Amino acid sequence: MKIKTSLTIFISSISVVILFFSAACLKQTAYAQLVIGNDTDSLISIKALRKLHNMGSIEPIVKSMVLEATIVANDEHDNLYKSISIQDTSGGILINLDGSSLYQTYTVGTTIRIRLQNLFLTDYRRMLQLVASVDTSSGQLVTTGIPAPLFSKYIKVVKENVNIVPMIVSYKNLGDSLQGRLIKISNVEFSAADTNSTYADKKNKIGASKSLKFCSGGTIYLRTSGYADFAGISLPKNNGDIVGIYSVYNYEKQLLLRDTSDILFRSLWYPVC
Repeated sequence: MKIKTSLTIFISSISVVILFFSAACLKQTAYAQLVIGNDTDSLISIKALRKLHNMGSIEPIVKSMVLEATIVANDEHDNLYKSISIQDTSGGILINLDGSSLYQTYTVGTTIRIRLQNLFLTDYRRMLQLVASVDTSSGQLVTTGIPAPLFSKYIKVVKENVNIVPMIVSYKNLGDSLQGRLIKISNVEFSAADTNSTYADKKNKIGASKSLKFCSGGTIYLRTSGYADFAGISLPKNNGDIVGIYSVYNYEKQLLLRDTSDILFRSLWYPVC
């Protein structure tokens, strides 16, 4: 009887281990689906990929997965540095690429497929990003993008000249789920304190954040690099709509301008605010 009881306990223990292992496998694979025509890689959406990250943490991607998305911003006007912003129907994300003149190869409107295995999910001031390497030996997180010689290994162009329509978003709906996405905000104007300034300090290469007031209430900050080719241009004094990449700096809501053509202000000030 004692032997039988021990055997029963042993078998029950094995069953629990198997059940736990199976549950763990399910948890790991629930976010991925098999890519048609490929037995090894799984396709994951940006929304599902973002869910794998905990703010302030580093997640190495060990599974063989791919991400398919369209480029919505690049470094053509130098307001993005060594990175591109991509989006699919579920969300957006920044990818760090250790190269220059990325826009010549990775143009806006190009759909690409990115192999994710061996990349890392990190965040900078709560802005999620994909990087190729991480270093914390100094006590601070230092990241680098995918090296230029490895671009073709990780990135494949699938389609070009894809039409991109920015998502129209009100102030109350701005949130982290929109990070990296091309959005459009309506009926905004620069604060009176900023209307006599430029987008950034072009001469000294110092970036700037300019406050944009929603007529309905709320503020978002237009972030411009001091290296952007439009940094020295004066801010428009009227009001209207703006298109850009939604980002954050800690808990500050920001918009990254791709080019001044994304400023859709009226030629005359309109009393909507």
